[in-house]
Amino acid sequence: MDFLFLEFYIQKKYNQKVEEYFQVGKQSVSDWRISNNIPEKRLLQFQLREGSINPVELFNKIYTTI
Repeated sequence: MDFLFLEFYIQKKYNQKVEEYFQVGKQSVSDWRISNNIPEKRLLQFQLREGSINPVELFNKIYTTI
């Protein structure tokens, strides 16, 4: 998953920053942003919480609940 989409989804659905959603420091998120690489552990956490990591499903999810 693309970091920018993850950031967009979290901001749009929860009005939170990525660091708030995952409860991590700004430096960690900065590293993810620079490398565009989200740690597997965090992707799994996201998938369990949101039910998917498919961008199309997630996009539909935020726009069908607003």
